Amino acid sequence: MGPFKTLHTSIDSRYKSPQTRHMGVWGTAIFSDGNAADLRDDYRMMLGDGLSGPEATDRLLAKWKPSSEKDPDMDAVFWLALAVTQWKCGRLEERVNKEAIRVIEDGSALRLWRGSPDERKRAAVLEAAKKQLESPQPIPRKIAKVFRATCDWEPGELIAYRLLSGSFIVFQVIDHHHDAGGVAPNCEIFDWQGLELPPPSIFEGLPMRAQIPLVFAKSPVQARPPGPSRYRIMICQASKREFPKERVIRMMIKVPIQHPPKPRGFCDPTLVSIWRWLDRDLERHYGLRSKGLSNVHVAVRGARQPGKKQAA
Repeated sequence: MGPFKTLHTSIDSRYKSPQTRHMGVWGTAIFSDGNAADLRDDYRMMLGDGLSGPEATDRLLAKWKPSSEKDPDMDAVFWLALAVTQWKCGRLEERVNKEAIRVIEDGSALRLWRGSPDERKRAAVLEAAKKQLESPQPIPRKIAKVFRATCDWEPGELIAYRLLSGSFIVFQVIDHHHDAGGVAPNCEIFDWQGLELPPPSIFEGLPMRAQIPLVFAKSPVQARPPGPSRYRIMICQASKREFPKERVIRMMIKVPIQHPPKPRGFCDPTLVSIWRWLDRDLERHYGLRSKGLSNVHVAVRGARQPGKKQAA
């Protein structure tokens, strides 16, 4: 789902175990299953990283097999998803194909649908998958390397960002989010906006800008009292070209973090954006207008200069 830091020390750490993945089944298709979709993505990612088909299979077995051995339903998901993925990539291995046919023929891949309205539909999906696996597979094709964002910004560091209007805002890096797509910074935004960057010392005592509470019409949430203020935004990078390097300035200074990240296991609400949508999300969720601010010099909410109107 931002720009940035070499994220993994070894290739094995790039792919998550099934215990850390989302779970869920939303249909009868082979990949209408969270684990099946994750496994497919892992296999393709490994091929893109330069592993051979058998090497990728061995790594997936090491990651997923302990889980599938304890759970016959997971066992069926594993072999079916891997076999169909390999076939489509032109790399179906005999050992994988054999196990996939087994879970179809012994009923393992149908067990969860027994007695349900979707049993016949699932059975048809499995029969089609079996015919596919028994047919000649396509020739192997090159699998493109998956882009992974990196980030060498450090916690506490200040990052200036020029909006489309030409005015600047300043982020503070709080920590980093790591996943298969790379590393993205979790940031907060100082309650300041201006056409020129001030001395860095101004940010040492400046408050952070909270997100605007969302109100949904015709929603019962509207009647609830507002919860704690939210500040954090994760900025993700979807491609190398997306990072607007001409609009980002590392200020090469750190200040104390006002809202440290919560301990692992505790909810820390974070708005997620990507660089190409950032100006839109800053306006929508923080009230930072990206256009029509040519007359703004410095805007600090809550600070009024004597004899002057408070900047909006």
